[in-house]
Amino acid sequence: MSASPARIDTPAAPPLDVPQALRIAGRKARLSGVTTGDAMQDLLSALPKALGRRLRFHEPKAAEKSFDEIWLENLFDAVRQGDEARYRFALLSRMSREKASALHFLVCKAAHLSQPAG
Repeated sequence: MSASPARIDTPAAPPLDVPQALRIAGRKARLSGVTTGDAMQDLLSALPKALGRRLRFHEPKAAEKSFDEIWLENLFDAVRQGDEARYRFALLSRMSREKASALHFLVCKAAHLSQPAG
């Protein structure tokens, strides 16, 4: 009889909260500039072109939030709540209809995949 390899059970890492997940994905997108197939990272890579400037993110553990972090959290919350008026206002207050339309699918996908725990 052969011995089976020892199995080490490690506890699962706690889920990241939304601002921390945004900050980590934003940093990866900014450093690599490459899309990965991950909806959040792909969105964060595409947003600077649509907005005409780089997004600003604080360090993952920072207490305060940047305008861009607050804007993205509001945008994602509007999608998850089905609040079309707030969603449209958030997008169209910062970009043209054409750019918003091009990003719509990525925004919705990233919003649903970044659902806060609880």
